[in-house]
Amino acid sequence: MGFGSTLQKAAVAIAQKLSSAKAVLVIAGGTPKQVPVQFNPSEYRITDSTTFSEKKRRKKDEPVVDFSGRPMSTLNVKLNFDCDVITSVASLATGAVNTLLGKEDSDITKTINKITALTVIDGETHSPPGVVFVWGALQFSGYVENAVTSYTMFDNKGKPLRAVMDLTIKGMNGSLSEKKSPLMSPDRTKARTMTEDNSIWNMAQKEYGNVREWRRIADANGIMNPLDIPVGKVLKVPSIDN
Repeated sequence: MGFGSTLQKAAVAIAQKLSSAKAVLVIAGGTPKQVPVQFNPSEYRITDSTTFSEKKRRKKDEPVVDFSGRPMSTLNVKLNFDCDVITSVASLATGAVNTLLGKEDSDITKTINKITALTVIDGETHSPPGVVFVWGALQFSGYVENAVTSYTMFDNKGKPLRAVMDLTIKGMNGSLSEKKSPLMSPDRTKARTMTEDNSIWNMAQKEYGNVREWRRIADANGIMNPLDIPVGKVLKVPSIDN
């Protein structure tokens, strides 16, 4: 099962509790964890697309367009890190005391490593942790595809002082409740007919909100080759609890 609506609800709850309008990255798990963003991004980019192929005709100029589904959306956001800025209320109090004692800890790599660790595939789930990037009205849930960090300033011992991360998350923009009507909820088994402009991956995205759940549909219908599903075949879409 993917990150689903449970993580998104937790993300919204965490965002509402934040005293400031800071962006936050929520990590899936038994108890969702949050990684505050030090500086709100100046911009972000969301890419939506569709997948199709063109087949040439012998006697006509216009090709036949074969749509094979809608891939996951992509969020690209640039995050800045600066060791001279203390971000949270808790660290502000601790930092003030440490500064007086000469023990201020301003290691930006700790936060950076928490984010880059989200690209590691878990041995049990066979996938990286699900995440939700929350900032204002934006609730983008998915998986971290890339986290490219450029370190731009160092102290005389080589310790990074400033960095810029280009973060890429693949998933879905908005909550599941916005994407589905109650009749499409995955709490009961349904039947769906395969059409020319559909695919088992697109069906999984629509029904479960997670393209990785295509195996659930394949297993329920004894499908060995997801690329060889005849048009018109009625597929069983099991409930998410099965």
